[in-house]
Amino acid sequence: MKKLLFLTFCALILNVASFAQKKEMSVKDYFLAIPTEFIKAESKKRAAWIESENAEDGNLTYNIPISELTDEEGDGKVFGGLQVFKKKDGGVLLGMVNNLCADGECIGMMRFLDYKAGNFTDVSDDYLIIPDNDEVIKILRSAPAFEDKKSLKDGVQVPLAIEFYGGEKSVHFLAGCKTSTDGGVVAKMYKWNGEAFIEFEYEESPE
Repeated sequence: MKKLLFLTFCALILNVASFAQKKEMSVKDYFLAIPTEFIKAESKKRAAWIESENAEDGNLTYNIPISELTDEEGDGKVFGGLQVFKKKDGGVLLGMVNNLCADGECIGMMRFLDYKAGNFTDVSDDYLIIPDNDEVIKILRSAPAFEDKKSLKDGVQVPLAIEFYGGEKSVHFLAGCKTSTDGGVVAKMYKWNGEAFIEFEYEESPE
């Protein structure tokens, strides 16, 4: 009887250990585990930056003190986000974006990390999205919501903020952002299909 109880106890322990190993990481887990070569701050400091987390959509937003990126104090603002993209081959792609806002405009910088067996690899060159500036200008010139038409001069780079939409696993590039993406006008959108980001447009404007 004691032997049976012992074997049963061992089986329960093994099941619990197996469950723990298979537990899926949350977007917050990924954010705190990213090596400092990609985010120059320890996990404790990063945890304090987090603004919101949607575990179901694999989306997290954060605010970074500008001194952490520029080594200088200033009036600027840095806000960003991390998005978990599931790959068709079973892997995980992490999209990370930092938007630097200063002097009335925001510019986004994007990076992509591949995660496998506890290792993070920079694969930005394979997935980086760079909207065509001439197309952006053309779109904004015909967009009623974009008011600063005078800034849309041929050949002048339009500053674009970047935002992840977790529910639809997409990336939005927005123009006209001052201190956040609020009030910005979407210039380009790309949706993840499990292998790559494909440009798309809404059939109808979302509410």
